[in-house]
Amino acid sequence: MGEDMEKKKIHLQIITPRGLKIDERADMVVMRCVNGDMGILAGHEETSAALGDGILRIINDGVEQKIALFGGAAIVKDDKVSILTSIAQRPDEIDLTRAEGDRKQAELLLQERSDDLKMQSYQILLRRALVRIEVSVYPQDEDD
Repeated sequence: MGEDMEKKKIHLQIITPRGLKIDERADMVVMRCVNGDMGILAGHEETSAALGDGILRIINDGVEQKIALFGGAAIVKDDKVSILTSIAQRPDEIDLTRAEGDRKQAELLLQERSDDLKMQSYQILLRRALVRIEVSVYPQDEDD
């Protein structure tokens, strides 16, 4: 059974401008694409997707990790998921105080009702802050 389970894993690589960030095997990867979430299991058809700002979930042997991921592209081919992104942060890499400050600032700015372009950038700031907050408070060492 161990070998069969190993064959059903997918290989996940996340590459940022600083190099290879994550290189591991997983049972499932759920990524936030620009048009909704996409779950990838072994045997998934070949595809590519544009990624939005959101939480990347890595599920392996019943344990879930969350990564804050901001934009990029994903390529799925031959049981391998390759993600190219400018920013990918694990919970311990997130400054929660700064993210909370960004959230508060964005919420205040959104109340001011300025032009559409400014409103859009404030919404992005708020979304990124909320993603960072959720990932940073996610327990890392759960053995469920």
